[in-house]
Amino acid sequence: MRKFNFLAILALFMLAISAPASAEDGIAAMLGDIEWGDSRQDVVEKLRTQMLAELRNDERLRNDRVAMQRERQRALDRARAVEDSHTQLQGARTGYEVSIIAGEFKKDNREELLRVRDEMAQRYYLFVDGKLYRVVVAYNRDYVANVGFETFLSQASRRYGRPVSTDYGEIFGEEVLVRARWEDGSSELRVEDKREFFGTFAMVFSDRQMISQLRSANRLASSEEQGQGEVSERVRALQRSESVDRHAGAVDSLLGGDTTVDLSAGRPDYSEEDAAAAEAQARAEAEARAEREREERKKKKKKKKRRQPRNDFSDLEAGGGDDLIIY
Repeated sequence: MRKFNFLAILALFMLAISAPASAEDGIAAMLGDIEWGDSRQDVVEKLRTQMLAELRNDERLRNDRVAMQRERQRALDRARAVEDSHTQLQGARTGYEVSIIAGEFKKDNREELLRVRDEMAQRYYLFVDGKLYRVVVAYNRDYVANVGFETFLSQASRRYGRPVSTDYGEIFGEEVLVRARWEDGSSELRVEDKREFFGTFAMVFSDRQMISQLRSANRLASSEEQGQGEVSERVRALQRSESVDRHAGAVDSLLGGDTTVDLSAGRPDYSEEDAAAAEAQARAEAEARAEREREERKKKKKKKKRRQPRNDFSDLEAGGGDDLIIY
């Protein structure tokens, strides 16, 4: 009998250690019932189910049928807004070139996204070849307005353990901690300080297997392949371009009517090929100027002693982040 009990216990132990880890045990816990590789339709349906389940578990609504019905309709409206947010990340303008997720996707790469809004953050679900491979959580500015980045990382470390690496960079001209990374068997997490351009922090969850495949196929988003400084330069350039485009019709709106002047009247024909060549030359000159400016900044910058990476944040006081919700 003792031998039988021992063998039974041993079998249960071996089964336990050989069973795959639950998603709730790792970085992918933030996905809930959603899994890497899910289709866009699967994600929409699972998000809708999750929103309705949260209402059923809300004790404040259990005895108020009117309030429950009202909140249920709001949840369905939110789910419909998620579905309507679907965007193909291709073509000249996607609407996200100068957003906080600029650099997290690659245009014309068979990528698309869904956006979810809540009180704390916006979540961007990114798909490639029809499969979910990345989720970007961009916290609302007001929610993290009084939270320092190291405090934010301290809270993230409480949930995900010590990061595998950290990086320093310049924010508003000061060298500070700007990035930390976590990894487990199926997923990776990158937390970044985006205050200089967007006034907030971002958490980037990714499917490790898909990231490896995209990297091998040269299809990985630019922030993974380039330094963050280069991505920031691209964002600056795009923001300048967006600013020009937004004011392109200002004269018409002030003077009324169409103020377009035909500058080609009386001139030789100017082919589309010539226009494209001129545009390419202007772009090349602009990029060359930007490169010279970057080199000048590098020359003027004083050499600074390299900061030692910091992977342990246990000594930090939680400060204003005690009630912070970490995805």
